[in-house]
Amino acid sequence: MFKRRGLLFAVLLLVVGIAAVAGAADPKYLRIGTASLGGNYFPMGAAIGVLIEEKIPGIKATPQATGGSSFNLVAMEEGEQELALCQGPAVAEAVKSGESTRARTVANYNSTPQHILVRKASNIKSIADFKGKSIEVIAAGDGIETTTRLFMDILGIGWDNIEPVYSGNRVQASSDFKTGAVDGIIDATGVGAAWIGDILGDGSDFELISLSDEDIEKISSVRKEFSVATIPANSYRGQPEEVKTVGNWVVVVAREDLSDDLVYNITKEIVENRDFLKERHNYFKDVAAENIVGAVIAPLHPGAEKYYKEAGVLK
Repeated sequence: MFKRRGLLFAVLLLVVGIAAVAGAADPKYLRIGTASLGGNYFPMGAAIGVLIEEKIPGIKATPQATGGSSFNLVAMEEGEQELALCQGPAVAEAVKSGESTRARTVANYNSTPQHILVRKASNIKSIADFKGKSIEVIAAGDGIETTTRLFMDILGIGWDNIEPVYSGNRVQASSDFKTGAVDGIIDATGVGAAWIGDILGDGSDFELISLSDEDIEKISSVRKEFSVATIPANSYRGQPEEVKTVGNWVVVVAREDLSDDLVYNITKEIVENRDFLKERHNYFKDVAAENIVGAVIAPLHPGAEKYYKEAGVLK
């Protein structure tokens, strides 16, 4: 009798354990990593949060102001974020180095050109002229810092040969530009970015410079997340000529332990509600399922993969 009861108790524990694992619930509160206040990532994260709350019952989704793309990937690794917006180069670097093992791709949007903004008085005509100059990188772990490091390495300038400036956010960075505390910045942001336009003004004191064809080839051949991009003439008041540069995607990533069903729904709502998102931020204007084709930087979340296969863009 006691043996039978003991066996039944063991079986009951096993069943309860299996049920607990199988029924592990998704979080009801999603933290969305963005970047510093004053830029575009926080309002874009807020727009995605509103969309999720309106379309997926029982979920609260809140944007967090953070240190930027690389910071977000570390936070996700430590279980402190469920979703994040990250610059493609930061995702690629973190995946390559093994620092990011939990981030999974959900969606790509806003093919973002790198803006190379410089003070005219600094006499910077090319990336090579960054040597010995003070370059704004916002914060340790920000996507701007990651991209600047990459460019300095790929183009043979060297990180140690520039003076990185960590202003902490774009509001302070803008002030530092205007007071002459920094000479330049490399910022992946959408064409027409308000903070770039504010610094650039009428072009008397600041300008956007182009990458040379040789530099574009070097960057895009070494790092496949970059491709040729342009900033059309007169995109800003003080920019009369086209600027040649490279661009990369904004990547929405989800933590790998979110359920396939939840991430499927998040992916579906982002891709199929472009107009809703665009009303809240213009950088969502190119949201499309096709953006994922040939451009998966972090591994694709199975829930997102299911959606893209149903949408017919992946086999």
